[in-house]
Amino acid sequence: MSKERVTITLSEESVTALRKLADAGQIESVSAYVAEAVEDRLARQERAARVIGRWAAEAEKNDPTEWAKALEWARRTAHRDEAATQGAA
Repeated sequence: MSKERVTITLSEESVTALRKLADAGQIESVSAYVAEAVEDRLARQERAARVIGRWAAEAEKNDPTEWAKALEWARRTAHRDEAATQGAA
């Protein structure tokens, strides 16, 4: 897997703690630690998306009418929230 350098911003306390761990040999490096944390988080999000997808498919199959109502409510709510967020920007 190829790698690309990026710049991130962390709290001073987090940076200090990570550097202490690296200096003590408890982690490979700050970069490796952050990369592993990001990969873990991405994997959790993917698993959650699969679970939600299966749940949604089951809900739609079990009660298509209620599913359609719920989906329409979610779309209205998302658009309302999106409009409120854009208005605040």
